Amino acid sequence: MKSPEVTIIVPIYNGSAYLLETLNSLLSQTFRNFELLAIDDGSMDASGDVVRTLKDERVRLIQTKNSGLCETLNLGIAEAKALYIARCDQDDINLPERLARQLQVMEDNPEAVALFTYNTKFGSKRRWSNADKFIMAAGELKEYEPMKDGCLLGSTMFARTAALRSIGGFRQSYYPADDLDLECRLSQVGKVLILREPLVAYRFQTDANTYRVFADMREKSHWTKDSYQRRLQGLRELTLEQFRLIQVTDLWSRIGRHCRDTSKLHMRIAGQRFLDGRYLAASGHLVRAVLADPSDITGRLKRYFSHS
Repeated sequence: MKSPEVTIIVPIYNGSAYLLETLNSLLSQTFRNFELLAIDDGSMDASGDVVRTLKDERVRLIQTKNSGLCETLNLGIAEAKALYIARCDQDDINLPERLARQLQVMEDNPEAVALFTYNTKFGSKRRWSNADKFIMAAGELKEYEPMKDGCLLGSTMFARTAALRSIGGFRQSYYPADDLDLECRLSQVGKVLILREPLVAYRFQTDANTYRVFADMREKSHWTKDSYQRRLQGLRELTLEQFRLIQVTDLWSRIGRHCRDTSKLHMRIAGQRFLDGRYLAASGHLVRAVLADPSDITGRLKRYFSHS
């Protein structure tokens, strides 16, 4: 095989249920000069066997002892042979033209260190366009603004290998807000772009790890943003323990943050229930999301109806 132009990293942990569908969506790309690193982080299911069924010289299975998502991704960054790295999680689906579109944008914008795209969502029964969250505009680019755009879907990442290595890859201490932390740090070493069209379909699952670690994720997200702002001001980052000590003590501010975080959790669960066809359950969580933070749903409705 000739030298790959793109390295695809697929971190795997007990992902056998949907892994073959994900890998086939990558192997069916219109752009074909890539290597695919399927990195099995100590799975206890048949994930490794799923990868072995693929008779494609571009696929390389790497099996390690369980060390966590960030270390798995960093192993892929270290092993990458190409100038670009694309990431896809073990259960998401890529549109056939994803790699071709992202590679072209990066080559047309040599000042950019990374490119992300928008995404759609799907569950066991339905799909969702994400029009309540993103204003889609095929072919249009915008520069990533961490405090405004927040966390982008990791499965859409397409970055220069050198840029990822220069910042030390992912940081385990920020997990499960490690994607946001990476995106913030990338934006400080070069331009990060967003292609405003969906090239990846994100799978919502009832047993998704996000729900189990949601409180931790929200706290780490606030810490990540604080670290980003401190770096902008030339200040040192705080440890998580130091960050906790300086949190607001004003009762109303604490209540406000709690309400916003609670609303995001119930909005996410409502979306998952909707995508699985459980409409009554979805309605219940949607009501709880609205009661916790009416402003969020108002903004979503405005975006949805103004561009639908």
